[in-house]
Amino acid sequence: MTIQTLKKLTESTENPVILLEGRRKVKSDDKAKLTAFAYNLAVAFPNVTFRTGNADGSDTLFAKGVAEVDPSRIQYVVPYPGMKKKNRIEGAEVLSLDQIDKVEEEKVEYLTSRQSEKTASMIDYAKKNPTGMMAAKSKYLLRDTLKVTGSATGNYSPPVAAFFYIDTDDKYAGGTGHTIKVCEELDVPVYTQLDWKTIF
Repeated sequence: MTIQTLKKLTESTENPVILLEGRRKVKSDDKAKLTAFAYNLAVAFPNVTFRTGNADGSDTLFAKGVAEVDPSRIQYVVPYPGMKKKNRIEGAEVLSLDQIDKVEEEKVEYLTSRQSEKTASMIDYAKKNPTGMMAAKSKYLLRDTLKVTGSATGNYSPPVAAFFYIDTDDKYAGGTGHTIKVCEELDVPVYTQLDWKTIF
C-alpha cells in the first residue's frame, strides 16, 4: 500500500469513505500511532469521510485523530441510537440499524449470516427471539456489516478502503474479523497496521 494507491481509490468515487476500526484492546505503544495515522489520513485526503463504530479502543482512537482535523468528517455506524452516545465526538454523523429500510436490513442480515455457520445460527435465533440476549449481540455484527455495505440513508456510501487494527495472531478474530470478511466479500481493499508504515 502506497499513498498513490490510496489516492486512486479515493478518486474512484464522488464521496469517498474510508473505514477505520479494529480491536478494543490496543497495545499501549500503539495508541498514539492510531490517532496519528487517522490524523495524517484526514490531512492528506480532505475530500474523504471516515467511518467507524464508536467502540472503545481502536474506534475511539481513530475518531480522535480525524476530529483533530474536522469532526464533521466522522461517520459513526451504531447498533442502536443510544450506543455510547456520550463518547461520540460532537459534529459527527450517526447512522443506526433502525434507520435503514427493510430491503437494506435483509441485505445486511444475509451478508452477516454468510460469514460463518455460527454467525448464521446467531442471526436466525435472534430473528426468532428478538428480545433476547442473542438478539442484542447480533445487532453488533449487523452493525459491523452495515459499516461496509453503507446505506442509501444519508451519505453512507460503501467504503473505498478499510484500515483495521487487528490481532496479528488472528486476523479474523471477533467483530473486527467479521468486518474484514465482509470487506473481502464485497471487494473493499483491506489494510492493517502492518501496512501503515508504507503510507506515511
